[in-house]
Amino acid sequence: MGKARRRMLWILGIMVALVAAYIAAWQWDLLPREVISTGTVQTRDGKTLKTRQFYRSTRQQAYKSPAPGRLKREAVWEVQLPSGRWVDCDGDDCLAAYEKTLK
Repeated sequence: MGKARRRMLWILGIMVALVAAYIAAWQWDLLPREVISTGTVQTRDGKTLKTRQFYRSTRQQAYKSPAPGRLKREAVWEVQLPSGRWVDCDGDDCLAAYEKTLK
């Protein structure tokens, strides 16, 4: 194998690794989201939990479509548990989402 070919394989490998790292960071919610608003929720036992609203991007026609379709952005809410994990909730229902995780 020539030096130029070996160098191209290294560059290609590094590019594939960078794309895989970006996808993994996006999937594991490590990339910052476009936060619309933030707030807090007071629990019955006195804890204060953070809430945030952000845009989630989805496809309007995800299945059985020859093209992926237009991108649809919808505003959704999340509440942060004491462990640091964020769970989905409705804007008025974040306290109930927290209490549901306790069961």
